[in-house]
Amino acid sequence: MKLLTGRISDSRSAALRVICLLCGYALVILGALSLIRVPWEKLLLGGALTGVILGIAAQPVLGNICAGLVLLVSHPFAIGERISIQSGPLGGRIEGEVTDMTLLFVQLHTEDGQVLLPNNAVLGAAIGPPAREAVAR
Repeated sequence: MKLLTGRISDSRSAALRVICLLCGYALVILGALSLIRVPWEKLLLGGALTGVILGIAAQPVLGNICAGLVLLVSHPFAIGERISIQSGPLGGRIEGEVTDMTLLFVQLHTEDGQVLLPNNAVLGAAIGPPAREAVAR
């Protein structure tokens, strides 16, 4: 992970580390099962059933991860930028400065403090510059 230290943020490198560890563990488990000659048909059936159950249980999390990947690739806003997010599910308009973006949440610093917005809601919201304040005449 030292190769990525200057290129991506700590939260993104931590997510990449977890993904690499999970892939490594899966390879070790599959290798151990093949050494003790467990039939592949049973592994495939068990994996399919487990995948369906986990997919149903983790649907909101997986949706946020997919939305986070879309946000990270499309760059509708950058960290440090002031934005306004208009969304019914989020309760209307939210304005603030983007302080962090992860695979699950976008963190905004608003007048009321730090707010974590799920990536699913941010991806489905209207994003633009903050509203201009009324000018006193």
